[in-house]
Amino acid sequence: MPDIILHHYPESPFSEKIRLLLGYKGVAYNSVIIPVMMPKPDLMPLTGGYRKTPVMQIGADIYCDSAIIARTIDDLYPQNSIYPRHCEAVAGALAHWTDTFLFKVAVAVAFQPRGLANNAILSDAETAAAFAADRAELTKGSSELRLALEIAEPFFIQHLARLNSQLGEGAGFLFGDAPTIADFSTYHCLWFVHNNEVLRQIFAPYPEVNQWMSRMAGLGQAEAHDMSGKEALAIAKDAVPIKRSTVIDVEGPGAGDDVEVMPIDYGFNPVAGKLRVSSFEEIVLARQDEQLGQVAVHFPRLGFEVRRARA
Repeated sequence: MPDIILHHYPESPFSEKIRLLLGYKGVAYNSVIIPVMMPKPDLMPLTGGYRKTPVMQIGADIYCDSAIIARTIDDLYPQNSIYPRHCEAVAGALAHWTDTFLFKVAVAVAFQPRGLANNAILSDAETAAAFAADRAELTKGSSELRLALEIAEPFFIQHLARLNSQLGEGAGFLFGDAPTIADFSTYHCLWFVHNNEVLRQIFAPYPEVNQWMSRMAGLGQAEAHDMSGKEALAIAKDAVPIKRSTVIDVEGPGAGDDVEVMPIDYGFNPVAGKLRVSSFEEIVLARQDEQLGQVAVHFPRLGFEVRRARA
């Protein structure tokens, strides 16, 4: 099996989703700790401008967004699949709602005033100001991560109550006796708040949720080997992207067209390249980087747009 390189930082909730999945699958990985804020000089040559966290690298193939990362890990290690066919549609829909709307709610709850003093990222006023400026740039032109606490907190508590009721029916996980993608997506949003000791009391009235979170955490963390960003870049430079058939299933730009891909929610930093795959699950671009040579950048279909490059 190929070596997985995960570009992440410890406090990133979407990274925790992938770290936990790797633990569940029992897959060791190489860990590159990236800066929380821009600049990210050892990441941008790989992604071509995509700056969200985490990013997964396998040789010269770069996977952007936790949705395609999770799907790829499950494809590579299919035992105990987190996409069981009997609930794939509803689990996938819940995971997307959780990764988008519930995450927006969790951000507002996690960054409320009483939680900031105990936030590992915002350790001092100067760092907090730099972080705020960085995230303002990331979300420029979008309102996706802007939700007032008085609106967000009732949504968050409502969902905890509903989860508590469902989990109290006896199933160990959201869709039965084994975790699905919906469990991993829900977990990372709740972990983002629960990880702050000051805010943990929000979970006190929901014993079934707390037990489920302990059950999820008990899936374990995989063995991680430290790697520098420069080492990861050297691996990409010495590798070639995985050969695969060109697939164009979705109406729009065709194979080999010069296109740009970017998220539709926030982080409007287009990645340019030649279109190789445009399916209902995945978008793949071929990029020629002056530092690395050819790399292939993978995105999930859901949550991203493809457009022809501007002349």
